[in-house]
Amino acid sequence: MLSNAARLLMVSAAASLVALGAAPAEACQDIADEALALAAAQTPLASGASLFTLIQKNIWQVNNTDLSLLWGSSSPSSAFYYDNAVDLIDTTGTDPGDDFTPVTGVADIAPGDVLVIDATGNYSGHTAIVTGVPQPITAINPKISGYTQWALPIVDSTTSVHGCSTVFPDGRFVASTPGSCTGTFRGGVGTAFMRIYADATGALTGHTWSVTSGGTFYAQSGTTYPVRSFVIARVQSCPLL
Repeated sequence: MLSNAARLLMVSAAASLVALGAAPAEACQDIADEALALAAAQTPLASGASLFTLIQKNIWQVNNTDLSLLWGSSSPSSAFYYDNAVDLIDTTGTDPGDDFTPVTGVADIAPGDVLVIDATGNYSGHTAIVTGVPQPITAINPKISGYTQWALPIVDSTTSVHGCSTVFPDGRFVASTPGSCTGTFRGGVGTAFMRIYADATGALTGHTWSVTSGGTFYAQSGTTYPVRSFVIARVQSCPLL
């Protein structure tokens, strides 16, 4: 049985694999680039969380043992990644915040950041990889007073299409006729857009699954709107802007 000291050394060694897998200035872009490559290959994966896990394996050459040391699980769920990102849990023997650093302002979001929606009683959560900077948009329904709206380019793995917008499309959806919301959708890894909301300070306040007027607004907290808390976070080897 490993001593606490030996376990700590193993955790530190595994963490170093992530930290040294790419130079800090390149690490986040490496995550985005690998996500886009997997989308182009139409990689079949069961969930967004498994997508982020596969990306780590591909770009840092880590295995299941390394992942268990880094995250406490070899196959973390979205809820597990969320709890790490907001420091509700943390790998034993490491300092809080050394796995993920939350990005609190919309202006600070960058390619390679990870968007994680927490699980609720009837929802398992979701994980997506940010592939570009948020794009400010003219507000469309649902409009929330005092909040700005932003289209966020992502790669994820899902069986639920991110709307049928021709401006902010889901690359897995093929309309039956141009501009139509009927057509075929290919599940798995692909490109898409989600919509995020921010207050006057730039703090993230909510999201919708798609950049369409029919999307449901989910708030970060409160009782006025349905709540699905999310966090956008940066892995430890990526520098804050």
